[in-house]
Amino acid sequence: MNQFYLAGSLALLLCAPAFAAPADAYTQRDVMQCGGVEVVLVSSCRSVTVDDAETHLIAVCSDQTINIGGKVLRRDIGKVLQRTSDGAKTKMLNNVVVAMDCVTGSKGSLVSIGGYGGCGACPEWHGYYSTAGRLEQYSFDNTQRSFGSKGSREELIEAYGVSKRQLQSPSPTEKRIEYGKP
Repeated sequence: MNQFYLAGSLALLLCAPAFAAPADAYTQRDVMQCGGVEVVLVSSCRSVTVDDAETHLIAVCSDQTINIGGKVLRRDIGKVLQRTSDGAKTKMLNNVVVAMDCVTGSKGSLVSIGGYGGCGACPEWHGYYSTAGRLEQYSFDNTQRSFGSKGSREELIEAYGVSKRQLQSPSPTEKRIEYGKP
């Protein structure tokens, strides 16, 4: 019986390197404050980018979480297979965060995140979270589809006392995410 466990353990040890992260993998933390709450974007990425991205330099990330006030939020994001700048093909997130901002209104603050799709020519997207970590609105620029508890920008404007301009334009304090600098 012990030989069975020993053989199984040995096989697991020999196979473990096959499941290890790529040598250029890193975890990055980007931090900002919004409405008195700490917001942390935690990204698991590689030091390569999407090869021949048509519009933007896109980081190759396999996972991202947004932590708002200690609440860990995992966006439900699919993965896409892409050729990377090192010539390999790898699975990466469909949507990668490239900016975070705090939108402050007369009735409260919103955490704004934005990014691009991993396809290299995909539309921009924006998500707005309350400082309690609740997804309020999420939309893609090319279709204006909205998800979340507030179905439209008008509802965000009413609920938080923000302006349309604040929701459409980055503020001077917007935090651009620079990948590859763990």
